[in-house]
This record gives sequence, structure tokens and C-alpha cells, in this order.
Amino acid sequence: MVSRTMRSPKIKYISRILMVIIIVYTASRGILFSLRFIIGVESPVVIVELTSMLPTLEDGDMLLLKGVNNKSAISIGEIIVFYNPRLTQPERIVHRIINIEIIEGKVHFITKGDNNRIADQKPVPPENVIGIVAGKLPVFLAEYIKFIDNLVVKTSMVGILVILFIISGVNLKNKESLIKRNLNQE
Repeated sequence: MVSRTMRSPKIKYISRILMVIIIVYTASRGILFSLRFIIGVESPVVIVELTSMLPTLEDGDMLLLKGVNNKSAISIGEIIVFYNPRLTQPERIVHRIINIEIIEGKVHFITKGDNNRIADQKPVPPENVIGIVAGKLPVFLAEYIKFIDNLVVKTSMVGILVILFIISGVNLKNKESLIKRNLNQE
């Protein structure tokens, strides 16, 4: 009986800590999801891959994007994220606009990575533009977002929830049996 009462506060304490972790995790995911609608971009946070934008952007930098309603308002010098027009599979690229051309009556963007010698081979049509780079996220925030987006972390959160429900169920059964024993003794 003593060990149960000693263990119960520890379980409650651990359960509360785990619940706080889950609430923070869920709130973080909700904020990221909400940004999609607030900023007007399908993917408001993008990670730079490779080194084509050195020294401006490094491999692994996390960028915050802003949506663009009028894509013809995008100007030379801006850094955009777009789907590669040469591929049928979606591949996101982060490059700077170095020129704008009108092709078949539509604005197309000529892009180039800051670290590349030549411009990209194919102009980017406006429908391929995902958004304009609004800024880089601070390293600590970028690492946190990478952490909460990790599959292992997501799976662990589900596992923790299951364990909490099991512990809650066991504690509830223990309390019920304790109440029954006390009622039978009276």
C-alpha cells in the first residue's frame, strides 16, 4: 500500500510533464499549420538544400516565405521558391530573380543561384512560384521546427499519449478498487 501511494505522485508528476510536452508540440504544429493560411503559402517554411545560394543562404538554412497574389508584381533581385519547371516531379528550388521576360503573353522569371555562374536553363512560369523569401528563421527556431517535424518525434508523441492513457486507466482501476475496499470495510 505504501509503494502505491509513493508511486502515484511520481506517475502524476511524469504524466503532467508529458502532457505539457504534448501540448507544446501540438501547439507548435498548429502554429505551423495556421501560418499556411495567414501568410498565403502552401508551405510557409522551407529548408535550403545544397549550396547554389551561397554566401546569401547556406545549406540547411530555414526560410520563412510570404505568398504573392499578383505574381507579376515580383521584381528583379528578389529570392523566390519555385517548382523546377524542367521536371514533372515537384522539386523546390530557392534562387534569385535576375531578369523578367514576357513569353507567350505571360511574365516568366529568369533565375540563378547566387553561387552559380550561369542562369537557370528554363524560365520560371508564374504558376510555379511558391512564394518570396521573407527572411531566415533564427537557428534555434529552425532546429526546433526540424525537431517537431521529425517522424521519430511524431511517433514518440503518439506512443507517449498511449502510455498516458494506459497509466490513467491503471490509476483509475486502482482508485476504484481502493474505494470498493473502503466501502466494504465500513
